[in-house]
Amino acid sequence: MIKMVAIDLDGTLYNSKKEITAPVRQALMVAIDAGLEIVIITGRGMLGAEFALNQLGIDLPYISSAGASIRSGKGGKSIGSWPFYSPAEMDKLIGHCERFDIAMLGESTSGSMIWYGSEKRYGILDPKTRAEIELGLVSNDPRKDLDQPLLKITLGADLPLLRRTCEFMEQECPSLFYVVSSHIYMDATHKQVNKGFGLLQYAAYKNVEAAEVAMIGDQEIDLMAFEVAGLSIAMENAVPAVKSAADLVAPSNDEDGVAWALQKILSDNNNGHI
Repeated sequence: MIKMVAIDLDGTLYNSKKEITAPVRQALMVAIDAGLEIVIITGRGMLGAEFALNQLGIDLPYISSAGASIRSGKGGKSIGSWPFYSPAEMDKLIGHCERFDIAMLGESTSGSMIWYGSEKRYGILDPKTRAEIELGLVSNDPRKDLDQPLLKITLGADLPLLRRTCEFMEQECPSLFYVVSSHIYMDATHKQVNKGFGLLQYAAYKNVEAAEVAMIGDQEIDLMAFEVAGLSIAMENAVPAVKSAADLVAPSNDEDGVAWALQKILSDNNNGHI
């Protein structure tokens, strides 16, 4: 029986307009009333997760920063935090980003954001990420401003350049875990940290077995959580690797796929199987 459902934000809970629809919200309320533990799990930082909770109008626990931070809810207590601090590797990464005009968005342990990048790269960002930047620091000196423990650093560029940056990081940044999180973003965290790690930490905190957890997502960053969850559900709009790895494929985020997935889980629970 599924007891906990972890739900990604972008491309999953959000539709393509970055909205959370009324049917999805209603399905969440029904699932919560039925006793399911719902947790948001996102590559976005604490600010981005709480923006979503404000939009949703339901306070939920969340795993943010690609697994590096867990909080009990909006403005809630910290359940776990796993920052990294690798000055030598960050110096190399900053040099690489300067050379190829790759944007950098660092998240401090307090959740504040530090932006470094060109106007060109700022122009590719989605509106919610821009809103996070407006509440943070715009850096002219990333070697100084990013010289601190960070929960996550996000790189922004076109996908081919991000793939090349993965190759660079494999050679030069061995203490970091990195994964492409969308067609314009790549996230880097502490070597042991990813969405699967964060999900296991939260499940253990709630005394829920991994086999009793469902994960709903759409991007490569969600694959680590798929690996540890008892039930993995990909959105129809998911990238091919995610759909191939999933136990089930829900309708797209523009077709209220999360509502379908929650209804499926509740139905299967009631029928005595996953």
